[in-house]
Amino acid sequence: MERGAEIDLAAEWRAAGAAAGDALGTPNRASLQAWIGVEGWAGFDRSPGRLLLSPASLELLAERNGEGPGRVRTPVSRRGQAWMWQTLLNGLTFHPNFAREVRAGRLRPRTSRGTLRFAADVVVTVLGAPLVALLSVPLELVAALVGRGGVMRADPRSG
Repeated sequence: MERGAEIDLAAEWRAAGAAAGDALGTPNRASLQAWIGVEGWAGFDRSPGRLLLSPASLELLAERNGEGPGRVRTPVSRRGQAWMWQTLLNGLTFHPNFAREVRAGRLRPRTSRGTLRFAADVVVTVLGAPLVALLSVPLELVAALVGRGGVMRADPRSG
């Protein structure tokens, strides 16, 4: 995001599902996986709005919208597990979020950084996926249990 750009805080709150009273679910910028991956964090581009929120910034956003965020938690989730796995794989591949992008059809050998790099990423992903999962599953499980999971949820309440 551009420095000094205007941000519509009400729109950010609505994008996160708060306006409808839904349970808020956003990537957690204060998560272990965000810390490990930095720019290679798989949740980096998954925010429903323009902001990447942490528990503290979620509380401020709720306050600015006249609400209380309720209890903020980082539940164990498939999405959090997938992001941790992909974040760790991102450290081994040339293309960010290689597995996710190929599966979605957005990345093909023709649209990649080169056929050789694409082929290397296929090999690394196929061979490395099970080994990376052995590390990513317990890491994300522990992170979620201590409040540093990749997915953050809060039940909004009127403040």
